[in-house]
Amino acid sequence: MIRRFAVLVLLVSLSVFAKPQRAAEASKVIDQFLTGQLGVNQALNRIQFLGEERFAAAEVVFALKRTSDARRRVQLLEFLAQLGVRDPEVERLLLATLASDDTGEVMAGARGLGRIKCADAVKPLIGLLGSKLLGIRREAARSLGDIGKPAATAPLLKAAKTETDLDVKILMLLAAGRAGDKAQAPGFEALLKDDSESTRLAAAQALCSMGAPKCAPFAAKLLASSDRNERFQAVMLFEGASAKVSSPLLTPLLADADDKLRARAARILVQGGDLKRLDWLVLESARAKGEVRLVYEDELEKLRLSDEQRQAILKKAGLQ
Repeated sequence: MIRRFAVLVLLVSLSVFAKPQRAAEASKVIDQFLTGQLGVNQALNRIQFLGEERFAAAEVVFALKRTSDARRRVQLLEFLAQLGVRDPEVERLLLATLASDDTGEVMAGARGLGRIKCADAVKPLIGLLGSKLLGIRREAARSLGDIGKPAATAPLLKAAKTETDLDVKILMLLAAGRAGDKAQAPGFEALLKDDSESTRLAAAQALCSMGAPKCAPFAAKLLASSDRNERFQAVMLFEGASAKVSSPLLTPLLADADDKLRARAARILVQGGDLKRLDWLVLESARAKGEVRLVYEDELEKLRLSDEQRQAILKKAGLQ
């Protein structure tokens, strides 16, 4: 009992000692970033490793209030956007950038608001869908999809119908589906007969994202094709959909002869909430040989599986 108590005291002491060390290291990283010694990605990776995102956000917000240099402000905003800290001060600052005359600031601010899923950003971001600048329309659409509020579905669908850039049009349709207003489903269904294959597939994926009834028959038709590419297109329709929606069509594919199709279906199921398929993916990868194993590893990499998680799954299955 005394020994256990001593160990506990030691662990607590180490934790208390480590916290000031992390804070000091984070302060050094931010100083190096603010003085130009570290780039955005270098500083961001280090701060995330230290777990000092909130401290970094506060320091960068303070720095932004003190500089008017356009290039520097965009760099600081990009860092803040990728940091993804939900904080009232961060939200206010990012929201203010949407009214900026600087394109870089607007785009970075939009990205940051999408990352932190700021509900107050929905209305101003919808306003940016009509921007003359392609980059701003793109980032506004992407962020509205990330925030995922039903109020954005109709404006995104309307903007997509007049968008002249095909890539941004597709992004708008996908974002509209992620926003999830099922009342707009007829608008997407009408696009299933569009002349553009890309538009048809985006509309179908949007329907799948919101769990609309027309998703399943469209996907099933592609899955029944003898063309391998069309079968892959069917699986990708469920990217971003919940496992409840995708499971009826994707679960049977786990027994398919095509390893790439199987691995992709499993990964999408995991991201949709079916965590049992994570074990399946890890075990299939462990049993696969040669280049086939890379197929499963590619999908696992997208799930950012830690070594500890992998080892626990293998141990539970008696493979380690």
